[in-house]
Amino acid sequence: MHGCLPSHFVDPFGLTGRLLASKSSAAYFAMLSSLGRIACLPADLLLSGREQALYHAATEAKLPIIFIVGPPRSGTTLVAQTLIRHLPVAYINNLTALFPRSPISINSFFDRPLRNERQGDRSYFGKTAGFWGQNDALHIWDRWLGTDRTTFPAELNEDRRQKMKAFFGAYETFSGRPLIAKNNNMNAFAHLIADALPTATFICLQRSPRALAQSLLISRQQIQGSSKHRYGLVDPERKEQPVDDAIADVCRQIRYFRDLEETQRARIGAERFWTLSYEAFCQNPSALVAKVADEILRMACPDGQPSSIKPFNISKTDKLNPTDLAHLEAQLRLCGLGQHMEDSQEYMEARTYRRTSSNI
Repeated sequence: MHGCLPSHFVDPFGLTGRLLASKSSAAYFAMLSSLGRIACLPADLLLSGREQALYHAATEAKLPIIFIVGPPRSGTTLVAQTLIRHLPVAYINNLTALFPRSPISINSFFDRPLRNERQGDRSYFGKTAGFWGQNDALHIWDRWLGTDRTTFPAELNEDRRQKMKAFFGAYETFSGRPLIAKNNNMNAFAHLIADALPTATFICLQRSPRALAQSLLISRQQIQGSSKHRYGLVDPERKEQPVDDAIADVCRQIRYFRDLEETQRARIGAERFWTLSYEAFCQNPSALVAKVADEILRMACPDGQPSSIKPFNISKTDKLNPTDLAHLEAQLRLCGLGQHMEDSQEYMEARTYRRTSSNI
């Protein structure tokens, strides 16, 4: 049942009500997928033998693999969707969530298993709608990382490492394309993946701490039912500590995310671990598409001039009342994020954006 209802959800019945009230097609699809996974279990088990044969026959992945990583609510879904839509790459779709034991086998039954042109720019807390929508594939990562998605492994044993390499090799054989995949938590353990998958590059998102903190507080309320229940990776030293001050806690969580990012960049190197400002991406998404095409895929942008990709809008509206906002700013400074906050605010105020995205 973990795949249908992850163990870190503390208010599943309340979450169901909030999903129904959201009027989001992606939220509704996520609920239907959870039910569909149970209904598809017999077929998934039947196909699992064929799936294992694909893994045993696979060779090591040789094409580029691009992982989009970073804190939840930092824009990772939007970046992944944009790259998938504008580049000839493979991705893992929502259909695999119904068949977690046989994701390649079920896709191979369709004539057009990868439909990049259907990638929009809408999502609901990282969930997308439709069987062909981009999926985080956490149901697959659970095989190698364990089912506690609020923490991360210190190492991968050789068995899990080899099974992970076999999966990505088999997926490359199936698709014949470079792969783009998203996993927010990977900014904590990218070095383990980089060692096992030498063709992997990581793009780590940064977002204005002021905006990120407010979005994380909303996520806690919407997903967990209370801002005092954490959402996303948790510092192991604080995991068992109760949350008395949600604003202070979320600021410490952002500091933790920044420290993880700096550690990974130092361990892997800037050539394979890129950092990307979410605000800068929204202003000029074409720049990232062209950079990935040139420096990772080693190809000309298939769209010709990628400048045709329109900018995305960033909301400048604060979600907190003035008292809480002042408390947030003070806590960000205590966490050493004050300068990041001011730089991002100046960036946002100096530019206008023309297109609205429901990802944010």
